[in-house]
Amino acid sequence: YLLSKDDIYNDSWAVIIGIDKYQYSDPLNYAVKDAEAVRNMLINKFDYPEENIRYLIDEEATLSNIKLNLGEVATSAGENDRILVFYSGHGQTLIGADKSEKGYIIPYEGKQDNPYATGIAMDEILTTSQISKSKHMLFLMDACYSGLMTEHVKGLIPQSEGYLTKVANEQARQIITAGGNEPAIEGGRWNHSVFTKNLLSGLDDWDADTDNDGYITADELGTYLRKQVTEDSNNQQTPKTRNLTTDEGEFVFIYSENIIINQQADNNADDEKMDLILDKLDKLEKQTEEKTTINEEDDELYSN
Repeated sequence: YLLSKDDIYNDSWAVIIGIDKYQYSDPLNYAVKDAEAVRNMLINKFDYPEENIRYLIDEEATLSNIKLNLGEVATSAGENDRILVFYSGHGQTLIGADKSEKGYIIPYEGKQDNPYATGIAMDEILTTSQISKSKHMLFLMDACYSGLMTEHVKGLIPQSEGYLTKVANEQARQIITAGGNEPAIEGGRWNHSVFTKNLLSGLDDWDADTDNDGYITADELGTYLRKQVTEDSNNQQTPKTRNLTTDEGEFVFIYSENIIINQQADNNADDEKMDLILDKLDKLEKQTEEKTTINEEDDELYSN
């Protein structure tokens, strides 16, 4: 018996942010395309209601507007809901006098050379996860920085009995970042960043379901992204997956019911086509046998 989305979640929420045009920082080329592709994927493949998605691009993605929408979604989600936050834009690491590192994301009016005063510290992302009573939260950050406040949690073995049921019902606060203190790569040949390109192949094309069990957990997605992004970037960028708390749950991706029904319909249509082809081949084989018999009789008459 396969669990459906409705078995795990009552509702789904998302905050999607993409910034190409910065007021004071260097422009980017594919952040808005990244955000748009992720938004469409959540709606079309994972049954996210459009009214539950906050979509902020370019000048809409100010510091106050990002925090306002994050807070609104965090407090609107119910106890059996999931929240996904996607950010594509500049990230910055501030190294303190004591050599400590703190990560920031840079909003539309933010300045890369002054993240403390104009950016959003990753500590605030942790605060967002703490004020929400939602069951699962996953942050997908297509930006590179280090200095995350995270917890290393030893998870369950995926093959263990009841694994999915266990992690689907435990609370989860997880984050996957495009890399550490290294440049995030925008790949022109893909029209997406190297991180989002692989995020889409992992989820939209379902390539991250490496054990073919019909589900993709955040940990499974992180493992897939780590391998694929590292290879595609020629070892210049390696995503990192972390837990923001000590909770042992897992954010779970499941195809929407409509996708499953359509896939079954396609499979049935394929079966019908295959039956038709086999029937035609059978008839063709019989015709060939009849012609062979006639030719053999003709050869015998000719010999006589």
